[in-house]
Amino acid sequence: MTDRCRQQWEALGANDPYWAVLTDPAKKGGRWDKEEFFQTGIDEIDGLLEKLSRLRIQPGSGLALDYGCGVGRLSRALAMKFRHVVGVDISEAMLSVARSENAGFPNIRFLRNDGRSLADIDDGTVDFIYSVIALQHAPRTTQQSLIREFCRVLRPGGTLVFQTPSHPDARTVHGLLHILLGNRVLNLARRLRYGRGHVMEMHTNRREEVLRLLGEKGMSVVEVERYDFSGAAFVSYRYFATRR
Repeated sequence: MTDRCRQQWEALGANDPYWAVLTDPAKKGGRWDKEEFFQTGIDEIDGLLEKLSRLRIQPGSGLALDYGCGVGRLSRALAMKFRHVVGVDISEAMLSVARSENAGFPNIRFLRNDGRSLADIDDGTVDFIYSVIALQHAPRTTQQSLIREFCRVLRPGGTLVFQTPSHPDARTVHGLLHILLGNRVLNLARRLRYGRGHVMEMHTNRREEVLRLLGEKGMSVVEVERYDFSGAAFVSYRYFATRR
């Protein structure tokens, strides 16, 4: 599955990388303005840090990790707040764009991973981890492996924030289709609608399973908020946790 996922994201990174990161229908086909695109990342990180402050969470300012970094939309914003940033992605095509577009930020390092682990990052070295609209494209067991890796590389007292959909919303047409048909069949429809190089699968990870896993890994969950970045077809959450 990881090989299929990598192939999909290599194609997306080669064909339409900015749209693949933020799939605004009006921006498909290279129509994202780059300044506008990267400003969305700055706005998101500013809002996130304000949210952490309200939750009385103060991440260390040393090393931040942006998982599923794509072209570096959030990596760039994090680089304005942290001394060092590591952006990790499965797609070399995405990372090639990220390195080029963020060459003016020497405190960012971009790494390609195997889609299952963070093997190039040492235990307990990261102050802050953020991942949105990324885990949802990996199967449940892969997501769980990555969450374990997040917990491994996080410093004691470090902060982890990530988003993933819990389950399809059966009250919506697309959610019901996801339940009934699954990604294999839906990929055929995605190829017809968006083109062969624009397929991105969607996967879920039940909220109760995520919370159980975080507890097993010694994490304190501060808040779980509804965060529907996966579209109306899914019930999605953003998790805020610290390492004890």
